[in-house]
Amino acid sequence: MSNAVEATAPVSPLLDSREVASYLKVSESTLSRWRSAETGPPFIKLGGIARYRLEAIDQWPQNLQPHQGAPC
Repeated sequence: MSNAVEATAPVSPLLDSREVASYLKVSESTLSRWRSAETGPPFIKLGGIARYRLEAIDQWPQNLQPHQGAPC
């Protein structure tokens, strides 16, 4: 039997919608609309409840395009 400890990659904590909405400074309703439209941060469903990985939340804004106003 070996006393060696297996190295494992750290797992990003899973956050619920309330925590993510607060973190992103948006309402839970906005986060829900983003989930429905598949435009928000990536999430997984566990027991029917949306959960978000912190690392995915932090990376998500980097993939967004800058907003351009409506044409005049």
